[in-house]
Amino acid sequence: MLCRDEAGVIDKLCNLGDKFNELYARKEYTRAMFAYHTASSVAVFLEMDRETLNFFFGNANTEDTDEKGLFDRDKVHRAQWECIVQDRPVPYVDAHDMTEILKCAVQR
Repeated sequence: MLCRDEAGVIDKLCNLGDKFNELYARKEYTRAMFAYHTASSVAVFLEMDRETLNFFFGNANTEDTDEKGLFDRDKVHRAQWECIVQDRPVPYVDAHDMTEILKCAVQR
């Protein structure tokens, strides 16, 4: 169940997905995971339907139906691992980084 401004929410979550991929490519794993956790928290809070969740986070019921989402599962796992290796198991960013990441979500 999404709110009445469904297109706006989807657009903002897509921006977070793009930001995740950009940060991942620059090996800024902690910030990338913050973007991922923000998007996943919003998805849970909005009680998104299965189809929308699959679009963002993929679907891996079997090897034959393994669909990559906007937040590629392999990249998410690698970023999580890198956070652990860097002794930052809980994605943490300072206030400035949080502001920058969230700005991308509200840009149109």
